[in-house]
Amino acid sequence: MMRVMIIEGNPSLARLYREELEEAGFGVWVSRDLRGALETLRRSPVDVLVTDLDTVPGRPESWVAALRQIHDGEVLLLGRGTRGLGRIKELRVMEKSSDLSSLVTTLRGMASSLLWSRAAGSC
Repeated sequence: MMRVMIIEGNPSLARLYREELEEAGFGVWVSRDLRGALETLRRSPVDVLVTDLDTVPGRPESWVAALRQIHDGEVLLLGRGTRGLGRIKELRVMEKSSDLSSLVTTLRGMASSLLWSRAAGSC
């Protein structure tokens, strides 16, 4: 099971993410902010971290660098105006939408890639 950390400050949205992603078969951890996420990641690593530009303040280059000291998995940034951020190493971006089907589809694709890379590494 792919483990996903959601950083979302809005409790209603956090609950929606948790419910939808757990129903889709993912293990889900939710944090209200980057500091809480980093504390959780030190104890329980995840495969993918998902957040948006509004939840994590500051320049993405800065907080992604801090995150990379603890988390070596994928980072998926949601939001409008994220096009130029794809140049940050290992940062995936996609538009944020109230329809979570695109997010679920993206995470399933990432899970498939992760599964294949782990299988190739054990050969």
